[in-house]
Amino acid sequence: MFGKQCLKRGSTALVLFAALAAGGCATTSTTTYTPTLADTRDLSPAQAREMLIKAAPDYCAHPRSVTYKAFKCGPNAYLFSERPTFVAFFKGDAGGNAYVNTDGDPGAYFFKWSDTSAHSNARDFAMAWYVLAHAREVVDPAQEAAFERVAQSYRTASVKPLLPEEAVRYKVKAEAAVRQKRFDDAVDLYGQALSIALWWPQGHYNRGLILGEIGDHEEAVVELKRYLKLEPDAANARAVQLKIYEWEGTK
Repeated sequence: MFGKQCLKRGSTALVLFAALAAGGCATTSTTTYTPTLADTRDLSPAQAREMLIKAAPDYCAHPRSVTYKAFKCGPNAYLFSERPTFVAFFKGDAGGNAYVNTDGDPGAYFFKWSDTSAHSNARDFAMAWYVLAHAREVVDPAQEAAFERVAQSYRTASVKPLLPEEAVRYKVKAEAAVRQKRFDDAVDLYGQALSIALWWPQGHYNRGLILGEIGDHEEAVVELKRYLKLEPDAANARAVQLKIYEWEGTK
């Protein structure tokens, strides 16, 4: 895998060299950008995957790819869970170099750009990475509280609501992704539908099964539990509960 690299100024050009264990990296004057929830709120995981692939450095071999868990750059895979946030550093004007690092060291990088779009690509890369890394945070107390309210309302409704048309659109796209074995995309697309209709039982069930099949058992269990809270008397409730037992405590 690519290691964390340092930037060292030579007489005429930047020379790349591996960071030494005790030496650290030299610092240079730069401007920075750190993504936040506020400025990435409107970027969906599906959009973030496309942005990450488009903004990745040229030295990442084509085809670049993004799975549900990692960004693949050539033969190397970088797990989102290991690096939740990248800081983007910009050198010089808009046409200067740019790079991203996981901390505030302005002389080190994991990925680097050196073209006329360097600054915008580094910023987009950092934003997209942030969305994909934080999309994997499974349990959010505020979200769970909101879901509990929605589930209670759904269970007591004498007439169940119809799936909104925008959610239907994502449902159809998710089903197509499953048929094409694009399971990471299907997870995101079902997530998009559920962001519109959190009360949709089948969406939680389908997303949970896909997550389980691709090995993300922790989040799969969350989705299957939500399904049972919405449909406690479902015909397959016992089978779903047994699947929860199987997947609980596994990664």
